[in-house]
Amino acid sequence: MRVKLSTLMIVATLAMAGAMLYLAMFQQKLLSSYAAFLSFILLLFVVGVILARFEESEISSKEVALIGILGAIIAASRIPFAALPNIQPCTFLIICTGLVFGALAGAMAGVTTAAVSNFFFGHGPWTPWMMVAWAMVGMVSALVGKRLREEVTVTHVIFLGVILGLAYNVLMDFSSWLTFYRAVPDLFLPTMVAGIPYGILHVIGNVIFAAVLGRPVLTLFKRFRRRTHVSYRPDDDEVVMSASAGTAAMAGNRTK
Repeated sequence: MRVKLSTLMIVATLAMAGAMLYLAMFQQKLLSSYAAFLSFILLLFVVGVILARFEESEISSKEVALIGILGAIIAASRIPFAALPNIQPCTFLIICTGLVFGALAGAMAGVTTAAVSNFFFGHGPWTPWMMVAWAMVGMVSALVGKRLREEVTVTHVIFLGVILGLAYNVLMDFSSWLTFYRAVPDLFLPTMVAGIPYGILHVIGNVIFAAVLGRPVLTLFKRFRRRTHVSYRPDDDEVVMSASAGTAAMAGNRTK
């Protein structure tokens, strides 16, 4: 019996999460000393789950190419806004990707955006946190898009921009406390409070981008989804065989 790589990654992720939970409950000093390293390994496993699921998926080559292009475009869109504090279109575009193309595309767009754009901004212990945070944005947006289907509007994008923008910043602030402040309990609240202004700016940026670019981006993404999506139905072979048999019968009648 062959075990999928994604299954192994999920088991490893749960095992690492359980180990960190045990340390948090019974060995707080030990966790404080190795919090940055252990969280880094945990996040690598989480990213590994996403990559493994992508590798095992049965999407078409057109969809693979589209996901790669979207990830590169979203990553590049972050660079022109480097001078603005925490204002960039990446979260907005990842939300649109998840809404239109689904969870796998949204997660891969998030992972690619952080990994590629940080070649310009600089890699560090924050990179895997950004990869997981933006992947979360894409997957949650996909859940909403699955329920709404073709009824996705700019209002939904704005709403998700507010909620997921705040969630993204809370996770990144938590990563700072865990990585740079060694999970010291007394520094948790000051770290989270210090990140509030940046979270507000992130949300404001998401709302502005959604209000200005939401409609054309959704229209464009939906068009590309129709052009690249390939579906297979088991009864297609029966239809083809029936059509072939009918053609052969007509040809036989003509020769008589």
